[in-house]
Amino acid sequence: MASFNIVMTGTVTPHEASPLATAPIKPDREVATSEKYQQGDDKTARLPRMAKYFQDTAGLAYTPYFPAAGIRGALRRAARDSIFTFMKDEKWGLELHRLLTIGGVSTAGPEGSINISAIQAFRDRNPLISLFGATSGPNHPWIEGRLSVGHAIPSHAFVPPIVTGIRTDPVRRKPSEITMLDETSAAALDDICNAGRTVSRLKKQIEECNADIKKARKHGDEAALKEKTELVEQLTGQMNRASDLAGTSVSIQMPLSGYEIIPPLMPLNQRIVGQDLTLTELGLLVVALRRFAQKPLLGAHQAHGCGVVRCEWETSVNGIKGTVTLEPFVDLFIQGDQLRALLTEAEDQFKSSMENCTEQALLPA
Repeated sequence: MASFNIVMTGTVTPHEASPLATAPIKPDREVATSEKYQQGDDKTARLPRMAKYFQDTAGLAYTPYFPAAGIRGALRRAARDSIFTFMKDEKWGLELHRLLTIGGVSTAGPEGSINISAIQAFRDRNPLISLFGATSGPNHPWIEGRLSVGHAIPSHAFVPPIVTGIRTDPVRRKPSEITMLDETSAAALDDICNAGRTVSRLKKQIEECNADIKKARKHGDEAALKEKTELVEQLTGQMNRASDLAGTSVSIQMPLSGYEIIPPLMPLNQRIVGQDLTLTELGLLVVALRRFAQKPLLGAHQAHGCGVVRCEWETSVNGIKGTVTLEPFVDLFIQGDQLRALLTEAEDQFKSSMENCTEQALLPA
């Protein structure tokens, strides 16, 4: 059986009206934060940083990037959705849904026994697992995916802009909306707004007292320590009572810390590599890219219009070269007659293999 190696090298570019964002967890013991983050505050949702060497400009510098996991996850879900269309009216169970979406859920205990013939049979039945891999489970061992999806990395270092805002009370912003409230709610509105301001003021005072407590402990000032500790308890009680009235411990007028973005139209270098693929697996990759083109959204804050991307890759499959372009909300376009013919054949092969697809066939034996 013939195997195929595909290398796609090109760019992922945020649409001209759509910045790109993500919100990874910031490690508690992260190093070099002053070098990585030059603006914003501790609550700003950060893009991840990567140390990269820039020969013609800054030398070694931290640069924001979009993580591979976000791209790979989007393609995996597009592949899953493509397979689901062949299930006709049949629904599938949670086990298969998790298997296709995230590779399953690891279980406690020893890894499933390794049976090379069974693994290969599973790969043949389920091209998504063969492409993207699966965790070990009670019925199967860990399976390595054949597809490598790289990070999207800018060609130069930059300080990412921060999108900020402020929480607002809709009635305070537009007082005429008070006519939409019943009498009881309208009468309580002033008390609620005042309580919200009180919460913010007390919260700031508590933060200042806590700073004084740290200083008192450092200098061994027991009197100041006792005084400030008692004051914090009093202020906390007042804040809790005001919070109960306001319905929240966060001021409705509080400025938001915001989130970092990769600006629109900034090209990010990105690469996809598939090794030793079957024609069916190659076809699923093309089908997944084509489906992703219909909903080309990556990362966070999609409700704000973020995440729409255009992609273009110089592509080689077993030495057959061409260009693959993903036009957002349009389609996938393949330039190069030989490459187009091969990838079209692969798509047809995948679709043929999915005829009469069943849930049982996609699960481990």
